[in-house]
Amino acid sequence: MARYLPVFFLIASLPLHAADEDDEPTRIPPPWSTELELGYQSLGGNSDSQTLNSRIGLTYVENQYRHTAEAKYLLAEKDGEEDKRKGQIELQSDMKINQRTYVLGNINYIDDRYGPYFADFTFSTGLGYQLVRRETFQMEVEAGPGYRHQEPNLDEIDDDDIILPETVDELILRGSAKMTWKPSKDVELDARFTGIGGNSNSTLEAELNLTTAINEHVAIKLSNTQKLNSWVPDGLKKRDSTMTISLLFKM
Repeated sequence: MARYLPVFFLIASLPLHAADEDDEPTRIPPPWSTELELGYQSLGGNSDSQTLNSRIGLTYVENQYRHTAEAKYLLAEKDGEEDKRKGQIELQSDMKINQRTYVLGNINYIDDRYGPYFADFTFSTGLGYQLVRRETFQMEVEAGPGYRHQEPNLDEIDDDDIILPETVDELILRGSAKMTWKPSKDVELDARFTGIGGNSNSTLEAELNLTTAINEHVAIKLSNTQKLNSWVPDGLKKRDSTMTISLLFKM
């Protein structure tokens, strides 16, 4: 009888090993995610132009906290001369206070060589609320008070430039709405609307992004941004637009 004991122990251990293989721990996604965008366009013929745009975005999510950082850069040359040069950095931290509501802090800085302001800095706080939280569609709204500092760009006084000659230091109200829709696994549509109201001027910016995946880590992204100013000097348009196409790398 003793010689059959090893066989019994071997048979009894088989289901245990099978159960161990089936009970592998679920893979938890890392808290960090990174996006890198690169775009370049060159046109030749009667007029030569080159445009370079880039963006890097970082997101960190852990427990009730979410931190995002985004940096953008746009450089355009026309007929051998620089036509646009704009850099932007935006930081935001969110802390959830319940399942749908969160407290936020937002910092946005724009350095624009050919815009109405050399430097445009805003800081705001407030509350955010997640209106929709579905797998294919999400929507958030934010609102709160803040502060704005702007330094005028007096070097770019041309007929088609928006020049607001006074330095701005004022309290503002900021509102934002973000939407993400995924109609399929490889296509994503993002929209963001940001309004800033102050005594000197009010702006409404709409950004629409269409992303089509090539594979798990690379996609083509088409972006269109429209910015509306409540006041501009006579003879100028209140709306300014930017359209870019780039490769998006997700890490």
